[in-house]
Parts: sequence; structure tokens; C-alpha cells
Amino acid sequence: MDHVRSHRTSLAFLATVLVSAGTTAPVAGAAEGGGTIRLARVQPDEPPHQYIAPSEFSIAGICLHGDLATLDRLGMPKALSRGYGEDSGGGYTAAIYHYGGLDVTVVRGRINAVTAKSSGWATPRGLKPGMRRADVLDLLGREPAPEHLNDGVYSFVGCPEWRDGELVWDNVNNLFEFSFGGDGRLSFVRLAAGQP
Repeated sequence: MDHVRSHRTSLAFLATVLVSAGTTAPVAGAAEGGGTIRLARVQPDEPPHQYIAPSEFSIAGICLHGDLATLDRLGMPKALSRGYGEDSGGGYTAAIYHYGGLDVTVVRGRINAVTAKSSGWATPRGLKPGMRRADVLDLLGREPAPEHLNDGVYSFVGCPEWRDGELVWDNVNNLFEFSFGGDGRLSFVRLAAGQP
């Protein structure tokens, strides 16, 4: 799945910037108030950009790029559907497992997307469909910047962060998406894997 109009940060671009800036390049994942949306800058002279904390790239304990066996913890799906697509790896079949308000898409034996559409499915910090906008903003820690909003859907990449002295690139090519319905409540939360 290609999200052409989403805000993306290329791993290759970030790596190039870090190499040119040296190993002390100021990539930071600090967030005021510890919210889900983090501010980070790749170069010291650029304004900080909004990213999603890497720890939030999980719904109901299911993470992107996991294998099919990780779905065992969810039990039997209520339904299974198939789709087809093409990317730089060629044509593929997508199997979509439906668990009653949670859809998990598997491509080439790996989890490619996880979409929560009901309140029974949440991210680690508790973001889940049905939440009031004010409660969502409390969890996010800040108002999402308008640049992340496309056709009513907010779309973010993961934030690179320092862990134990190493820069970790979890989810910088994956998308964390959500949208509010006309009633002002969160209508869905989706994780989508970046394509090769």
C-alpha cells in the first residue's frame, strides 16, 4: 500500500544527513509531557518535526513485519478476505484477517497493516477508536500539525531515537494513521508498513 500524499521521512535521507553531520547529529525523541507525538530534528538548524513514538507501533500486541504466527494470540478470525497489489517486489496477494473491529493484512507472510476500527483494540498507550478528540489529544501530548492531515487522515512516521547509546530506526518508514469521524471521536487507528 502506497500512501503518496503522506508525510514521509526516508531512512536513506536520514542516514545521509547523519553521516554528513557526524555521529553526534542531534536526532532527539524528547516530547514535552511524554505524549505519543514526539518532536525531533535531524539537523540543528531545522525546525523540529512531529513523529510518533516507536513504542506506539503496535495494536493489540500485533506489530508490523511480524510473521503470521503472531496472529495466534488473537484466536480464529471471524472472516478472511484477499486483495492483490504490486510494488517494487512485484505482484502480491494480500490476506486480510478480520477479528471483529481489527483487520490485519498479511503480505508475503509478514504483517503489512493493522487497522483498529472498534474500541476493543488499542495501542500500548491506550489510543483506540471511539475516544473523544480531547482524550486523544491528551494521549498524543500535542495537537497534530496540519501538514500530517491528508483527506481527513493524520499520517505520521516513527521517530528515530537513541537507546543505550545507539540510534534506533524502528518504524521510520512505517506509517501510523488515524482519523476522527463527524462525531469528533476517533474512527480508526492504522499501522501500515513502508514498502521496499
